[in-house]
Amino acid sequence: MTDSLLRRAQHSLAPLQRRDLQAALALTREDPVAHVVPLQHLETALASGVMPSAMWAVRRRAGLHSDLVGLVWNGANLSAVLPEDETEEAEALRADVAAAAIARLTRPAALVGPAFTTLDLWGRVEPWWGPAREVRPRQVSMAIDHAPRRVAGIEADDLGLSAVRPATLEDYDVLLPACVHMFIGEVGYDPMRHGRAGYEERLRYLIRAGRAFLQLGVVEGRRQVVFKAEVGALGGGVAQLQGVWVHPTLRGRGLARAGLGAVIDAVHATLAPTVSLYVNDFNPVAIRAYEAVGFRTVGTFATVMF
Repeated sequence: MTDSLLRRAQHSLAPLQRRDLQAALALTREDPVAHVVPLQHLETALASGVMPSAMWAVRRRAGLHSDLVGLVWNGANLSAVLPEDETEEAEALRADVAAAAIARLTRPAALVGPAFTTLDLWGRVEPWWGPAREVRPRQVSMAIDHAPRRVAGIEADDLGLSAVRPATLEDYDVLLPACVHMFIGEVGYDPMRHGRAGYEERLRYLIRAGRAFLQLGVVEGRRQVVFKAEVGALGGGVAQLQGVWVHPTLRGRGLARAGLGAVIDAVHATLAPTVSLYVNDFNPVAIRAYEAVGFRTVGTFATVMF
């Protein structure tokens, strides 16, 4: 992709400037569940005055001026906020963004976000950024903005369960193995072998922020994590749950439904009025658990992992 081709494009990709912050916030707030990750970083920038280096502005050239028409967050994962219609103008915008991303951005660990935009960009950058390790084209985006349903039928009298609560740094050593087990099962590699320092610091950050939740119980004669979940992204009044996990020997006993209800209550009380998550469409057991506590489907995500 040559510089001359980029100069002829109708749209440019450049680091977000402070003067663009309010317009960028307005774009992401149109759908805070879909765009909670970039929204989180924009709100941090608004509070701190420090612009995130991984946030890129998509501008449409108009004479001597340019209008902000999209955003690209290129942190560990890439998430884009772009028009999703199939007009000629929107097609040209996405084509320009893809070309500029190839030329200017490093390939992330994954493309993640609303399915239409994510898969459209992937189709355009695949010859340069591919092959993908895995493509998950349909992930159910869900949200709940009311009190969770109380679900009966929990089978846990033998576990000596504690209440679901925010984790503390004293829980770190018992929580870390559960997080790693979940990550391997969901993402497909061991974060303790690839990027251990960053992974561990991320978990410590979530604990310190009150965004990691756990429940302890007695499993195989020792006290272990039986349920856990983290608020991986927080912005625009939306808390996105990630890493929802139940100890593998205890699945099917209702612990996920009960734990989710407690986490939703805690998040509503202290962090955000809306709780969201996304789940693979090939995991009907998890989808039923989320629906049982009151999550509703609000959209479709996709993930391309490298």
